[in-house]
Parts: sequence; structure tokens; C-alpha cells
Amino acid sequence: MELLIDTNVIIDYFTNREQKSAGTDALFEYIYSGKISAYIAAHTVPTIWYVLRKTLAPAELRNLLRALFSCFTVSPVGKNELLTALDRDDFSDFEDCVQDECASSVHAQYIITRNKKDFAHSKIPALLPVEFMRLM
Repeated sequence: MELLIDTNVIIDYFTNREQKSAGTDALFEYIYSGKISAYIAAHTVPTIWYVLRKTLAPAELRNLLRALFSCFTVSPVGKNELLTALDRDDFSDFEDCVQDECASSVHAQYIITRNKKDFAHSKIPALLPVEFMRLM
């Protein structure tokens, strides 16, 4: 099974944010154990850097991202994904539409997100972390 993990879930996990969705820790344990294949979109990486640079030293942040790459495959964001996302007017948030296009390009079964409503028109079904863990 392939999943695309939305940026907000990754950041929630690493910052232990107050609004972190239930099931996030269990989801990451599943991913780290290798029981499922997880992807992140390439544009998620600079966003993680941008958000976490305020709380982590550069060396710590580099190590965190290297650890992330050991468990996640990076879905490329290329011209096709961007053009397809530009042609879609069913998403209010362009970045979420690009996430959906990346999930589609890697044939993910689900997008795991904290903001499910943002993916109401996605090609790939979106689930909260806790909803996905209930399926497992």
C-alpha cells in the first residue's frame, strides 16, 4: 500500500504541535517499521525546512531530513504535476492540488492529512491519520 503524507502531518509529528491529529504517532511507527510505503511530495521538503528552521539548528534539521528520507520516498514535482494542478479549479489551495497530483503520480491509495476538507475534490481519497490507522 502506498500513501502520500501531507506536509502538515509531517510538521505536526516533528514539532509535536498541539493540533496534531490523533493517530499521527501510530502512523509514523507503521511507516518506520516498513509495513507501508510512504511518500512525501518534493515541495514538502523545503516547507519543512522553512517551518523548522526557527526551532532547530541547521545541523539538527539536516539530520532530521536525512532520517525522513530513510523511511519516505520523495514524489517528484515536475512540469506535468504543476500544469495539471494549474488546470484544476476544483481546489481552493494550489499546494493541496499539487499534493493530490503527486499522490496520483505515485499511485497512492490515500493522502494522509490533518485537513481532510481541503481534499474534498482530490483524485486520491484523503484520510486523517486516525482514520487510516483504523483501516489497518
